[in-house]
Amino acid sequence: MKVLLIDNVDGQLLALKQALTKSRTKFAHVTGLNAAVSALSQHQFNVAICAGMVDNSNGDTILEMVSKKFPAIVRILIDNTEQQTHSIAHYCFAQPLACRVIVSTITQLSNNNQAITKDIIVKTIANIKILPSPPKVYMQLNAILKERNTDSHKIAQIIQQDPALTAKVLQFSNNTFATNGKPMMNISDAITKMGMDTLCCIVMTAELFAYNPKIKDFSILDEQLHCLATAKLAASMVKAELKQDAMIAGLLHDIGKVVLFEVNEKLTALFFTHRINNDDNLALENKIFATDHCHVGGYLLHMWGFSYDIIEAIVLHHSPEKLRQKSFGIAQAVYLANVLINKQTPEAEFINHYKLTGVIDALTQRAEKLA
Repeated sequence: MKVLLIDNVDGQLLALKQALTKSRTKFAHVTGLNAAVSALSQHQFNVAICAGMVDNSNGDTILEMVSKKFPAIVRILIDNTEQQTHSIAHYCFAQPLACRVIVSTITQLSNNNQAITKDIIVKTIANIKILPSPPKVYMQLNAILKERNTDSHKIAQIIQQDPALTAKVLQFSNNTFATNGKPMMNISDAITKMGMDTLCCIVMTAELFAYNPKIKDFSILDEQLHCLATAKLAASMVKAELKQDAMIAGLLHDIGKVVLFEVNEKLTALFFTHRINNDDNLALENKIFATDHCHVGGYLLHMWGFSYDIIEAIVLHHSPEKLRQKSFGIAQAVYLANVLINKQTPEAEFINHYKLTGVIDALTQRAEKLA
């Protein structure tokens, strides 16, 4: 990994520069926006780390420019808060800098970044005329849920930015909960009734699947229901602090399909002719498209600015042998949930490694109820 530090005249990133030197990471350290533009134009970087303000420009604005010109670069912002409310930075770290954590983060994301930024994947997405839009309302909602003083009124204000989304939330609430014959019209009351997990599912699915590609033999509704079931099951397997991210990863784990199947109509028809329903068709995808929906989806989330913890879950949800190298978390939960919702048999070594033999029957029963 080759890192570019975009610093300001105050030297906000000097401590990180020293940490990168000790770690023997290849990097360049520049001061000012002009020097950054010059460095990016002349050299190929994998990671750009930007100070909160550089030459009177906001760091997030700078990283947005980087994302448009150099979309494969991982974007890290050093700001006054760790809350990732920014739509374009993959990671946001606050001062004083936790340099070891930042260096460790860069090291860990290396393999997944290289896997999803191969030329074939970048070109595949570049050739799609209309791509799914990032779930902006959901990302705002996810950020505010991490704040300590969050209430239903604040959440309602975000939802009400989108009238169509507000209508969906109220419709679900009125169809699900008894209202004594009177329709519920207060969005805050509806949010309180349904709870955060249900609300997040409604918002994410409404935004993601508003994009409705016309792909022959592919049902966007079936895909939506599968992703929703996978998200719920995955979230039930992890610790409380990981539930929200597990829900996101579950809802997004197959997003690459809606892009991959629009690459070439003839290739997609060939794939659907030879695929086996409810089976792992990843090898067939790679044979026909020279890539697969896992890596295409991972790169799409990279472009949107999702963290690599979630991107890893998307990239590896068909790779239990790689997942076994880490402790059980979001990615492992999404793999297992996806397999069980599809009524497939999980890899035996995966089950043994995480000591899941005693709970797999209960998880299978839960998957059957959700499917």
